[in-house]
Amino acid sequence: MGERVYVGIVGLGLAATAHVRGYLSHPKARVLAVCDTDAHRAAEFSERYGVERVYTSYPDLLDDRDIQVIDIATPTFLHARMTRQAALAGKHVHCEKPFCRSVAEGMEAVQAAKSAGVKLLVGETYLFLTSHMKARALIDDGAIGRPLQIRQRHGAWRRRADHKLHLSAAARDWRLDGAQSGGGRYPWMFDHAVHFFATAEYLMADATIDEVFAVVAAGSGGERRAGASHDPYRTAELDIPIITWRYEDAERQGVWMRADPLNGKFDTMHGLSTTVVGETGMIEVLGEGGRNLLWEGKQQHLILHREGKETACFRFDEDADRVWDSEISYYGQGHVNQVHHLLEAILEDRPLRYGGEDGVRAVRCTLATISSAEKGSPVRVAEVAEDFTAYGEIEF
Repeated sequence: MGERVYVGIVGLGLAATAHVRGYLSHPKARVLAVCDTDAHRAAEFSERYGVERVYTSYPDLLDDRDIQVIDIATPTFLHARMTRQAALAGKHVHCEKPFCRSVAEGMEAVQAAKSAGVKLLVGETYLFLTSHMKARALIDDGAIGRPLQIRQRHGAWRRRADHKLHLSAAARDWRLDGAQSGGGRYPWMFDHAVHFFATAEYLMADATIDEVFAVVAAGSGGERRAGASHDPYRTAELDIPIITWRYEDAERQGVWMRADPLNGKFDTMHGLSTTVVGETGMIEVLGEGGRNLLWEGKQQHLILHREGKETACFRFDEDADRVWDSEISYYGQGHVNQVHHLLEAILEDRPLRYGGEDGVRAVRCTLATISSAEKGSPVRVAEVAEDFTAYGEIEF
């Protein structure tokens, strides 16, 4: 086992502030350098977290021989390219989601990491939430029998009153650009659906989604509403409020439903909540921003219902989320769990739970959703062409 892992973080937005806490809380990690094209932001970030080296050039960061891990928290259109470059430089990679904008773009980065013999973790934090990991452990233990159905419910993310975003509105405009976000006419969906599909397969014991169908709602043409506090989204002319899917095992199916201020619908549940239905029981579990999962009038993080047995409730003693007014620590313990997993995999040379090919698969499911919305018919995930994007032809 090595003595210490040295990390360089590139892209110093909201995700970086969550990632850095994971490294700082691990006894064998050190954030040695940060990099951002905004020199003032880079200097401020380095001072805030006690980081020794500051770069404004990504090639210069990659040339730093002391750095073993590159943490990529830049806008989506840079993810696959920067991953490929880091792998070619012999660095392990922790890359934010969505991992790529097309299957081809993502697989080129995956192959670069394989050829270089470096580890590549895609930052799918939903799989590292304590609540979701407990749900998966219960499923693996047979608590609900064979899982057969997923029902995901997406309500409003409610911002903490004391949360302050350190990025300007202009620094977030890339999220609305069809090519830079990767989402074409559906930037919100492309950014977030990877979370929902990754969770839908994880909590179905890794069953593979085969076909998706997107239900499209036209905008009302009324007053345009704002989205989450750290996103620049406004009410879309086209919204996808419902997605259904079936797995390769035809007995299994899933649905995701969204009702939040951005699409003008109301739900008493906040954030993501998921119900997993099995043969002999059911699990209800909170995800990012989750709140109002109640049992006997009390807030719960996970509820286990079993045929012929008493209902069991679970809460997890963790620090509060730093962004959301939520029962679940997503911008907190979830990211810490994820970063620690990568570090332990490097230190002990263990396999990763969620790698580049997994990240590509979630993007492929999301592209199938956008394709379904455009076509008005179901789309099989495997039939999404490797060069297909939501915004047109892609340049390498």
